[in-house]
Amino acid sequence: MVQIHVLGPMTVFDEESEPVILPPKPRKLLALLAVNADRAISVNALMQELWGNNPPRTATATIQTYIGHVRRILAEALRTSVAVVSEEILITEGSSYVLSTSRVALDITEYELLAEEGTAAVERGEFDRGSDLLRRALALWRGPALVNVEAGELLSARIVHLDESLICVEEQRIYADLQRGAHRTLVPELTGLTARHPLHENFHRHLMLALYRSGRRAEALAVMRRLRTRLVEELGLEPSPFLIQLEQDILRGEPSLDEPEPGFTDQGPRRHPARAVGGGTVRHRHLPMSAMQPTG
Repeated sequence: MVQIHVLGPMTVFDEESEPVILPPKPRKLLALLAVNADRAISVNALMQELWGNNPPRTATATIQTYIGHVRRILAEALRTSVAVVSEEILITEGSSYVLSTSRVALDITEYELLAEEGTAAVERGEFDRGSDLLRRALALWRGPALVNVEAGELLSARIVHLDESLICVEEQRIYADLQRGAHRTLVPELTGLTARHPLHENFHRHLMLALYRSGRRAEALAVMRRLRTRLVEELGLEPSPFLIQLEQDILRGEPSLDEPEPGFTDQGPRRHPARAVGGGTVRHRHLPMSAMQPTG
């Protein structure tokens, strides 16, 4: 089976896990087919991706040449014939092409499946399982998506979608780990995430909660002060109400901000039962409303 990686540099591996070299234009064409695997991509869409609004007069013939080149590469990688690749893997459907996953393994397919299963587990309150699945999804990333492909309009939109998905999966995994009581181990990671995403309120909120639960209330409040200053100076905005509420809860030492799980924390078993959590909801009873992950 051929492996195609897009979560990082675009890389194709043959059946012996050896990398396969593709020229830039065929690589871009295969990238667009790969991120839309098992779906028909029209010749017009391929033209748009390769040349924008100024395709050459020979665009259709050139695309056919690129398709032929990719088919030969895949045939060599699979130790099969070009005819088999044309019939089973890189298939012509009218004026469109489809990359079938029947003999192609895609990291993006595995990532999206793990992310979906992990998110569903977190929503069911299965935080250990959810965290594990989401960690496995995140481990598939080897750098910015398609970093070695000169993306056109369509691939650029897909890359933006993947980048947003990555942030959402990171948020979900951190939320699950907070619910598991892993606040101390999250502090270094969240410090880095807030540095890379200085206006991302959810990462700042999670950092504040992790610091507070680690007995570092002053540092948690300092995170809020820095974020407020940046939001006001750069955007003329105040922090969102849920962050302001979290700040007030930290100042008061709100009991519902305490460790959520009655059984254990990242420091081992707890010796006392968890106190009741106020202000929560049935679905996410482990955190107070001011510290909950928003839905939608």
